[in-house]
Amino acid sequence: MQQLGNTEQASTLLYLPTAPIVDPTNATDYQSLVKLNGNHWRKILIILAKLQCPDQNWRDYRDQQLLEQREAISFKNHLDPGNKFHIVAGKASWQRLGLDLAGFHPLEESGRLYQKGRIFLTPYPDYRQFPNQLIELLRPRLK
Repeated sequence: MQQLGNTEQASTLLYLPTAPIVDPTNATDYQSLVKLNGNHWRKILIILAKLQCPDQNWRDYRDQQLLEQREAISFKNHLDPGNKFHIVAGKASWQRLGLDLAGFHPLEESGRLYQKGRIFLTPYPDYRQFPNQLIELLRPRLK
């Protein structure tokens, strides 16, 4: 699998190194993804929902709309073309896509979040590495 969700329609792409196990009849369903992949994917999808939700009701967004229109997850070895926001999560993804910090500027002092145009280098989507503070810093930039 090279993507999860509709990368053609999505305005934001999250790049991760490893694809989840999916139910082919319901590949983007939150409950199904968590059931098949566990807590690890629950965290990834919650962080993505918090980043993409148009208001503060991220739980409903996660359960009803996530990966259906506005965002997709890519496991490809290149950035998808088009006028999209690219969230490249974790150094393994940065390296796989041939990205380094040259030309990127930090968005906060700890050096965990960088931007170059519409490309963002972020930590891996886990609560310890990608806390709510970073989500709140990145979220308005994805609008």
